[in-house]
Amino acid sequence: MANRHSAFRQSAYPDESLTSDTQTRQLADLHARLDASASAYLTSLGHLNRQAQDELTDTLHGISRLTRPGYAPLNTYLLGWLGFANLLAYAASADLGH
Repeated sequence: MANRHSAFRQSAYPDESLTSDTQTRQLADLHARLDASASAYLTSLGHLNRQAQDELTDTLHGISRLTRPGYAPLNTYLLGWLGFANLLAYAASADLGH
């Protein structure tokens, strides 16, 4: 998960010409929240408390709401974020017997 988080942090950010000012703020917020969720997961050695899990779920839904069916230039960025968010949610929900 640490490698995926590092790749997420280094990935390109959407070009502002693809979004409205409101969407740009939403994207910045969602990116920061996903980064914080991943950091919390790694800091707590693979565990997220209920509040952090709810935050991750809300972030995942926020990213999903901004994606569009079919080809959309913004999807190029968002689908990568969505894949990472889904992987993080899956990993956080896995019972590792700790």
